[in-house]
Amino acid sequence: MTRLAPSGLTIALRAGEDIAARTFYTTLFGRAPDYSPHEDFHEWQIARGAWIQIMTGCDPVEPSLNRVRFQVEDLAAATAALRAQGIAVEPPTTLPGVVIFTNLTDPWGNPLGLFQDLAPAGGPTVPGGTVRDESHFLG
Repeated sequence: MTRLAPSGLTIALRAGEDIAARTFYTTLFGRAPDYSPHEDFHEWQIARGAWIQIMTGCDPVEPSLNRVRFQVEDLAAATAALRAQGIAVEPPTTLPGVVIFTNLTDPWGNPLGLFQDLAPAGGPTVPGGTVRDESHFLG
């Protein structure tokens, strides 16, 4: 059996009116879409091989059932910047020494969030000790 070896990921979210959706996600990511192949379809590359796709003009909008969280280097600074732009962000939750994260929702009900990795590079390698512990992942 051939093993699937993905080298990228796209996550598509539905949104309403095009200008409002582009404005929200441009504010969230701090830049305009990287690619807009259609007038109602916009993509932001989040990391190498990882794209968020926003399909606009959906009526009715069916929000995702799954939360999509984006890693940031400084959660406090990122949430302050979003709040300054009028985006509501929930108070953070901390798993000491592992991660701090927060949740937010886009105007169409898509559950989103931000997280900051707190585990030090080269940290403990016992299961549960760090999100960088390779034993947590299937080989």
